[in-house]
Amino acid sequence: MSDTPVASYSKTQIWLHWSIAALILVQFVAPDGMQHVWRAFRRGQEVSPSDVPLAYMHVVIGLTVLTLAAWRLWLRIARGVPPVSGMEHPALRLLARATHFVIYALIFIVPLAGAVAWFLGVSAAAQVHVLGQNVLLYIVLLHTAGALFQHFVFKTDVLRRMLAFRQA
Repeated sequence: MSDTPVASYSKTQIWLHWSIAALILVQFVAPDGMQHVWRAFRRGQEVSPSDVPLAYMHVVIGLTVLTLAAWRLWLRIARGVPPVSGMEHPALRLLARATHFVIYALIFIVPLAGAVAWFLGVSAAAQVHVLGQNVLLYIVLLHTAGALFQHFVFKTDVLRRMLAFRQA
């Protein structure tokens, strides 16, 4: 990583941010197929043929999130990110840093736990997966509220930086 801070996020960083967000949103609004298949599997019951494609879609999207998250983290380390505005109270900067850390951790933990549950049949991993996805939902809501607070109250460019494609 360069010692000189970058002025903006790259197009790839922005694309990865919104792609991961969209894929996670799909996972939250369409989990039924996976839930039905998992319950049937755990109970030794017949799986409904209509649920199987949705379950596989859930697995593929989860593994895609994991892959994109690795790429995103690599870019963050290799390229860096723009500095924060400096207008916030140090406690808010700490909260933002902690929120980002938890989001990054969960976009790895949740799909990894799901994969272990699905491919190895480990129930404890399924519990970690469900708990992690619930925590992720609340942390993402906090992250969104923080970005909106930055934009509308502090009048910083934090939200605009992640919406505008400024450079490669």
